[in-house]
Amino acid sequence: MAKYRILYTLLFAGSMAFALAYESKLSLILLTGVTVLPVVTLILLILSGLLLKLEVLPETIFVSKRQTFGVGVRISNRFIIPVSPMIITCTFHDEDGNVISGRSLVLSASPLRQSEYVFRGNIRYRGEYVLGVEDAVIYDLLRIFKFRVRKKPTCTITVTPRRIQLDEAASICTDDYDSDITKISFMDSSSFSSVRPYEDGDLLKRVHWKLSAKQDELVVKQPEQNLGSSALIITDLHSFSPVEEEDLRAADAAAETALALTRKIIEDGRTAVNIFRPQDGEADVFSAARSEDHEHLVSVFAVLPITERGAGAEALVPKAAEWLTGSEPLFIITPETDGELFASIVREVGDVCGEIRLYLTASQPDQKLITEVQSAKNASVYRIDPEDVAISLRNSFSQTQR
Repeated sequence: MAKYRILYTLLFAGSMAFALAYESKLSLILLTGVTVLPVVTLILLILSGLLLKLEVLPETIFVSKRQTFGVGVRISNRFIIPVSPMIITCTFHDEDGNVISGRSLVLSASPLRQSEYVFRGNIRYRGEYVLGVEDAVIYDLLRIFKFRVRKKPTCTITVTPRRIQLDEAASICTDDYDSDITKISFMDSSSFSSVRPYEDGDLLKRVHWKLSAKQDELVVKQPEQNLGSSALIITDLHSFSPVEEEDLRAADAAAETALALTRKIIEDGRTAVNIFRPQDGEADVFSAARSEDHEHLVSVFAVLPITERGAGAEALVPKAAEWLTGSEPLFIITPETDGELFASIVREVGDVCGEIRLYLTASQPDQKLITEVQSAKNASVYRIDPEDVAISLRNSFSQTQR
């Protein structure tokens, strides 16, 4: 803009010199026009700015990781002259899953028309992201004045963890409760104590077809053995690396693992008691027994923060101890831990739970940790691949069955 101001100054000086050298109507008209022109363009600029409307229009505000979606920027020019050029500084996503801030775009809008520009892409990691306009500036025709648009619209996009469906046939627990009799009871029409309305996610094998026909709506059997039973899931998202992206990958894998286990436990007719750290940092407990509970947990885990170093899964174990009665399986999901910390966990809850399953989302277990796991009578440890959580979990189930 400084360049254009210098050019205008030279133009004004030239017209002034011309008017002084040649006293004529032509020179006077030229000088008057050069003098008045900036005033006119300034007035038009102010009116254009006041009559300009910017909107950010997302296709959806809830998306899953790597799900392609679009966010539109609509420019409504309600004035009789075009808006050009207009420079917008914005934050948007791209096709590689990155969220890029400070992107500058040069846009225009025809008189009394709307123009819409759509940014399409996906976001790589879960969380809340603010997308939209950071700054918007329009210039007059001479580009010696600028008008900054006051309203800078944005939208908040919540990116949820991936919903992972595990094999229906896979066995998730190996305690005495999950016996062959229990599995058979799901298919036995005489082995249930109540029914409830069918919900999305319920298995068809649990539908009570005769009663559904009488009531003209689908109802499912509530297995007698499973009423009141539970499994506990500790989800720890502590930071372990100075590289932010490594923390994000491990945390996302932990959240997706916990949600997959919760979903499978609910499908098995049981209750999943989830223990985690919410935004305030204190341990929180949420019991999930229905598909609606799982969906609520998805929204909670979408914004679950990565906590600072120094407090891993072991800090959440005391809260889990309050819910353990002696037979429930305990699932611990954490980026990493060591043998000493795991030994302290076993000492605290090893005698009050059916089994302990440790899932690591950032590193392979070291030898000391493996030794501590093997020395515990009811423990096992598995590595979760952040790129393929489903395969990692299925492999862990098959290893347990063997």
